Amino acid sequence: MDIVVSRKTLQNLLITLALLCLVGTGAYLAWQNNLLERFLPQRELQGTEPALGAVTAFFAPGIESGYEAWLAKVCVGMSENGCGLLRDMYGETVWQALATSGAKFLQANTKQLEDVETLENGHHIWKLNVEVRLLDPQGVEQTSQMQTYAQVSFDKESKTWRLERILFDQEIKQRYGGQS
Repeated sequence: MDIVVSRKTLQNLLITLALLCLVGTGAYLAWQNNLLERFLPQRELQGTEPALGAVTAFFAPGIESGYEAWLAKVCVGMSENGCGLLRDMYGETVWQALATSGAKFLQANTKQLEDVETLENGHHIWKLNVEVRLLDPQGVEQTSQMQTYAQVSFDKESKTWRLERILFDQEIKQRYGGQS
């Protein structure tokens, strides 16, 4: 028994097979490089207010209220570990820089731009836009905008995102190649 396959049928079969391989390879590469997440509609994260509020408080200290009041306001939206790190490691240094700047911080607003990375421990890195309004030492009102990155974690009990820490400029450059 002979099987007869026309040349056109064989060509169509090979072209179909080649196209399937190309589509499969393209889909695999898109999946590997997270391209699908970039182009699919983003679902809005719920429960971000505590983490964003902590970043806002961090950048808009009430200097007249003092260090402990600023720390308490920032820690409201932080995890227990994050607040401990701020209190024990770098809070006083940041406070001194803010307090001696001569500026009067009026208001800050923080907006999440992108969920950039998920770390091995389940924490996320968010890219944020922070807008700060202040009076400079001469009393002139200024508005400053910056982008920074923050490490956050999800508190399953309260179903909210908590700030772990704001990344340092050196880390941002090293990890993401940009400046805050």
